Amino acid sequence: MAVSISNELSKLEFAAQVIMAPPNQVTSQDRKDAEALFMSLREGVISVEHCRQSLEATKNHFLMFELTRALVARLLKEWAQFSLDDVSNICDYLFNFPAVHTDLPSFVTTEMFHSAAMVVKRASLSSDRLFLDLLAKLEGLLNSGNQQLQAFGLQIIELVATEFNTTWRASAHSISWDFHRMAKKEFEKVMLKQLLKLALNTLSRLLNSSDLSSAFDQQVCDKFLSVASLIFCWNFQPKHLFLDFRILFHAFRANSFRPPQDWHELFQDASIVTFFMQLHSRVRYNQQLCQNSLTCLAQLASAMGDSLSLGPFTLVIPQVSSDLSERRLATSMGGAVENLSEELSTHDLYVRTFSRELVQLFSGLVLDHEMASLSLIIYKLLSCQPIPVFKRFPADLLRSFVEFVSSNIVTLVEPSMQLALKNDHTYHEPLVNFFFAWRTLLRTLNNDNEFGINEFVRLQTQKIIECFFKSVFSPPFGNRTKISDNEIFEENEEEEDDQKTFMDLLIDLGHFSLHTIDFFTDFVIGALVQRLRELCSMDVGTCTNDQLMTWQEDFHWLLLIIDSFIWQPSYSNIGNYPEELALRCLNGYKSGEFVKLDDSESLFCACLANPPFDPATYPGKLDPVTLIATQILSWFSLEHQMLVKLGPGASLLSPTLCETSFSNFNNLLVLLTPSVYWSAESPQNNEEDEDRERNSEIKSLPTIPRGGNLSSQIIQLSLDKFVQILTKMPSEKNLCKSAIALIRNFAENRPQDLATNQHLYTVLSELNIEKLPSRRELIKAMILLGQMNEKRHCRTENEPSFEEQIGSKVKATTLDPLMSRFLALCATKRNCSDESALADYFECFAGVAESGQSDTADTLFAFLLPAFQHCVPLIIAHPDSRVLVAAILDFIKSATDLLFFHVDHGADLPYHQFLIDLINAYKQTQFHRFRSGVFALRGDSSEEEQQTQDLSSLIEILCLFHSKTYVPPLSVTESECLAGREKISMHGLELLLPLMTEELLNVPHLCASFFRLLIFVSDIAAEGIAQSPPQMLDDILRCVKAALDYSFGGDRVRSALEIVNGLAANCVEDSVKKTGKYATMTERLLALVPKMFQLAMEYSFELDLLSDASSALFSLILLGPDSFKAFVTHLLNLPSNQENRERLEEAFSQLLTPFPGVDDISFPVQPHSQLNRRFQRNFEDFLIRVSGCLCLN
Repeated sequence: MAVSISNELSKLEFAAQVIMAPPNQVTSQDRKDAEALFMSLREGVISVEHCRQSLEATKNHFLMFELTRALVARLLKEWAQFSLDDVSNICDYLFNFPAVHTDLPSFVTTEMFHSAAMVVKRASLSSDRLFLDLLAKLEGLLNSGNQQLQAFGLQIIELVATEFNTTWRASAHSISWDFHRMAKKEFEKVMLKQLLKLALNTLSRLLNSSDLSSAFDQQVCDKFLSVASLIFCWNFQPKHLFLDFRILFHAFRANSFRPPQDWHELFQDASIVTFFMQLHSRVRYNQQLCQNSLTCLAQLASAMGDSLSLGPFTLVIPQVSSDLSERRLATSMGGAVENLSEELSTHDLYVRTFSRELVQLFSGLVLDHEMASLSLIIYKLLSCQPIPVFKRFPADLLRSFVEFVSSNIVTLVEPSMQLALKNDHTYHEPLVNFFFAWRTLLRTLNNDNEFGINEFVRLQTQKIIECFFKSVFSPPFGNRTKISDNEIFEENEEEEDDQKTFMDLLIDLGHFSLHTIDFFTDFVIGALVQRLRELCSMDVGTCTNDQLMTWQEDFHWLLLIIDSFIWQPSYSNIGNYPEELALRCLNGYKSGEFVKLDDSESLFCACLANPPFDPATYPGKLDPVTLIATQILSWFSLEHQMLVKLGPGASLLSPTLCETSFSNFNNLLVLLTPSVYWSAESPQNNEEDEDRERNSEIKSLPTIPRGGNLSSQIIQLSLDKFVQILTKMPSEKNLCKSAIALIRNFAENRPQDLATNQHLYTVLSELNIEKLPSRRELIKAMILLGQMNEKRHCRTENEPSFEEQIGSKVKATTLDPLMSRFLALCATKRNCSDESALADYFECFAGVAESGQSDTADTLFAFLLPAFQHCVPLIIAHPDSRVLVAAILDFIKSATDLLFFHVDHGADLPYHQFLIDLINAYKQTQFHRFRSGVFALRGDSSEEEQQTQDLSSLIEILCLFHSKTYVPPLSVTESECLAGREKISMHGLELLLPLMTEELLNVPHLCASFFRLLIFVSDIAAEGIAQSPPQMLDDILRCVKAALDYSFGGDRVRSALEIVNGLAANCVEDSVKKTGKYATMTERLLALVPKMFQLAMEYSFELDLLSDASSALFSLILLGPDSFKAFVTHLLNLPSNQENRERLEEAFSQLLTPFPGVDDISFPVQPHSQLNRRFQRNFEDFLIRVSGCLCLN
């Protein structure tokens, strides 16, 4: 025996040397053989005793690592054969091995402790003995006085806690998700708090006896902080956990520390806060220790739950020196206290102490590497703690806390924005966190007049806004400096524009500005007036490029900031106005502070006719909205002059500035568009006098009425600018989209004004829309124009509707010429350049299809009919043009998705044959690209998606075709419609299945589309699948099995379960009818019983997957109860299940009671869904009964 072990050890040591050898010293075959040997070792092929003997005999560290893993694998595999004493001895052996063999490398020591932690977890539900033994061992290590042993103790705490906070699939060894949950709950009950106390006491002794100058002391301190952060980030199990709330529970608790009630003693005097604050003052200059310490503080900031919700008690806090460096950690953990007369709840005391300590610690200095974490601490403090707690702060604490937050924002804003302008967004997220915190404080304290705090908050808000302005504007309005090219980090053309990049900051800044409206208005109006004055007086010929860029950047940011001010997402808007802005204007009218204009249209027209407008020349003070509108309209007119006339000043315009200008003007028009509720056309109702007076006041707010001269003038100027942008800057796609968005705004909010403008049709008739970058959106806007007008106008019986008149004009000026040019191109001799042009036409047709609504779909379908007729011939004629093929399929996808939803069902029946022809044409010309050996994954996901985009579109077309709910006309029976859909389903699936290799299905979007198609087909064409050739059925199940093995991710597992469930349900229904049509499919599906049972065990803690897996298992049991009973018998006969056989037999009996088979007379009486719900409840109980005692192999 000894010789055998010695020989085996020699082989293992040689294999370990091969694995660790440099590549040039061993052959590839030797390395493969060594890897195969260790893979078999991890399957538990050698006994536990053999592993222990080999561990004692070998000196090879890599082999020690592998033997440790093999020992635990064998122990878990044969768990039932080991007594509790055996398990305890193995744990002791693994915990003690590194202490005896002191020369072990870190990776071996870590694996020893981790393996021991796995064993402790496996035994945790059987007895508390291993927990108690572990606590005793840890106390001995941490109290030993030996730094190496103390480090081991802290490492064990970290690894054990990590193990109990981790779930791993091992249902084959009776370790299910429910086992992990119950083990974790037991660990929380017995061990977690004790481990934290042990670690706290150890660190307290270390810090009181050491200055942390040695590397070893720092290592031990870092290990403690890792343990503390792990415990503070712990997601505690609830007292009562119902399956339906598991996902919600985890989502709710993911980012906060919620200790249970029995942890109250650690929080009752908030000394733990003082301890960690003082600890941070000691380690803050060491970046590694500092980050772990800040993580602990961030989690302590989020602390809530039962441990902090007890009743009031007398406030008791440790004595705290004004100098942080003089505080003693021992005192913070208990010691001298002073009694204050105020009675507070534990929660109030905790938050007050945390806030006070935070302000004292960081007020003097915030290091660069602390700023991001500090922002997270404040964010969690204000997002996790109840807001009323802060309102109950003493006046001095509240004021100092508010000032602390605002001063950090002011400190961070300028460096954050200066770096962001260089494309370095290091401080973007911290600034977002601080802005959230300030928004919370602003919302909470703005109306609190006690102690004058609201005025103080307003002044601090003004400082924040002023600091932001200075960071983005050049002198004299700010401090922005010129950025050289070599200071810009990773610039690329596809980067998002400033409006998207800074959206979160700008939204918050706009909210802040609404609380300091006068300051904001004075600043932006002063800046706008001066910059527009500079524009009119600037001599472009003598200006340097730097001066031009500075002016453009300033005006760009002015428009962005105004945008954030006038366009605030809010539930309390007054019309289109933010509530604060509307009330400021109305109150100014009442007090006489602002001039109330009876007709603002004349003033606005003057701004357009003679820009720029100078508010200083106007008699009286104008309200903020009117002031801003006058400057924006002036700029709009000046910009129009530069674009149309192309004067020397046109060089001041950049694509970015023009894009921002369009967006800003778009939002201003929305703000100034009268609400339908205000308009004179709105119906009168029985309002109370007070409400009627209020609405009368609201109507006095500045607006640009529909149907007026000003509205027509703006539309005329906008159309001119629109043409100039599309013709002179066609390569600027984002700018063109912004210009089209403005036209779409007119179509939605001022449709009659736009539709009656004859210049629109002149513009449309002169444009070749297919050559524009945003052609699809423009087509949709024009069709929308007629649809919006239809909703606003009535007509007599013989009079054409206004929509018909507008639609005819749009059709005559846009759609008909577009189709004529397309047909002419199709008739010409084709070359490569034509393929791109054809693709552009099909993008336009996709826009037409996407515009279909119930009242226009038939007309649009008739218009698009020639395009449909050319699709298949063009695919056949251009087999190598992937761009054209993709465009055609995208057009058909849009038509199938949106247009045909509204088309009369009799009219779209020819579409069935069209789809079959399309599938055949695609197979003939494109399938060869995806054959095995031709298509290969290269690791570039974007390239793979581009290569398979057209195939994915084809599959999506089939899915969308099936998703339409058909209500057949009187001349067509429902069975005929379903037969047509089934025919197309089976035809498409028959062609696609041989193509769907596992490699091709590893492209995510293609895999998602294909499995969506399988779900549809299994639902509407189950009989067709059952009667299909055996190879086709095998191919379907091949794809399903690969998905069930998690080859394509969790979402596809869910799809595969839905397919199995649907097919099995159809088989059950056929078994009742005894037609025999599903016999082959039934046989294939019953082979999946073991897999379904395994999945149901594995996914017991994932609500959606468990529901789908148990439903599929239910259907299979119902389909073949004998097959499931045979599988259960196999499980019960396994050697690993013999010890718990009686318990398992009872659990399986309860699972299937009451549960009729398909031949049971009671089956037809009970609905399938009712039986399924009962089985799911039974299975949840079954998981609890068998947890820790059922092995699957």
